[in-house]
Amino acid sequence: MLLWLAGIAAFLFRGPFIYFIFYLLLLIWLVPPYLLRKTQSSLRIYRDTGSDAMFFGEKMTVKIKVENNSRFPLVWLKIKEACPRQLGPKGQSKINWVISLKPGETRILEYTLRGSRRGAYLVGPCQMELGDIFGLYKTKLEVQLFDFITVYPRVKPIEELGLTSLQPLGNLRHPQKIYEDPMKIAGLRDYQPGDPPKRISWRATARQERLLVKEYEATMSLDTMVLLDLDTNAYNPGRFEATKELAITVAASLAVHLDARRQAVGLATNGVAVAEASAYSDFKTLDNSNLENLAPRKGQGKQILEALARIEATPKAGPFLDLASRVKSRLPWGSTVIFIVPRDTDDLMTFSQSLVMSGYRVTIITVEGTRYREYLGKASTSSLLIHQVREEDEISALERKREA
Repeated sequence: MLLWLAGIAAFLFRGPFIYFIFYLLLLIWLVPPYLLRKTQSSLRIYRDTGSDAMFFGEKMTVKIKVENNSRFPLVWLKIKEACPRQLGPKGQSKINWVISLKPGETRILEYTLRGSRRGAYLVGPCQMELGDIFGLYKTKLEVQLFDFITVYPRVKPIEELGLTSLQPLGNLRHPQKIYEDPMKIAGLRDYQPGDPPKRISWRATARQERLLVKEYEATMSLDTMVLLDLDTNAYNPGRFEATKELAITVAASLAVHLDARRQAVGLATNGVAVAEASAYSDFKTLDNSNLENLAPRKGQGKQILEALARIEATPKAGPFLDLASRVKSRLPWGSTVIFIVPRDTDDLMTFSQSLVMSGYRVTIITVEGTRYREYLGKASTSSLLIHQVREEDEISALERKREA
């Protein structure tokens, strides 16, 4: 409208000043939108999280890379980064920057995510707003730039959880030679007729000037299956959140402990999965999405941590012992079964004793209390053990004492 008035005035009065005002307004009307379109088409933005996962309590630095690949300056750019409030700085779900970019300039913007709660999270999208030097024109963009971040559960050394007597887990020495482990050399002995040539230690033979063969340790690999009860109705309502997270911490700690020792470990639970949280939505329980049981296998510690990161308790959980019965039917003889439950009930003890009679080793870990206290503190060679895990506040006190 102002440009039209200036044009009419220039036509009627025909003065040099009027012409100057007219051409100035024409320049302001035409040039800034043109520059915005050019810079917008040459603007690039990237996000680098460095990793797609972090442990509870860790920090992750996120880098936003902004490039102006045009030949024109970008005088005003506002960037809004969306992130889940559970991870964002000071609980924020939006991080804002206002910058300017020279022609061909690249800027790196950083912020920090904090793993303050386990779960699966969606970071993004990224919104941008471009403006001209006069503040007359603005362009808004939403870049569909997303990254998935997993926050693993809290992991503690099993000694801090009071589980040192859980050993032995995994491989056990066996008196029969048919269970020899070729990865563990017990010693050397003289060659005897019938020994396979592949067992000859040629280096030791050359040094001792007589044929020597390797002897291996006799071991038997035992699978370990962790069964986690996440039935909301089984927990004390007054301490539900704390004890539920403690149970998940125990399961994660055991998985990491066994995986670090290259032992086969699996996980089964009656909990349900949750959808990713984002800046626009909180966690949503998927009641029809039960966790797929992970059969014992070596090298799957990461998969177990990922499953525990996005698992949640539910009042609609199926009976825990029904789950245990299904798992038992697929476990090889001699496996170790670890129950992580609120309390050791009569039905659980009866089922555990039947497992022991069937040739399994059973450990029950309670996070709320223990009824069958006669099984507490028994020798680690016993086939049925009960452990009561310390509360989280006791664990934190131990940490502070150690750090001091």
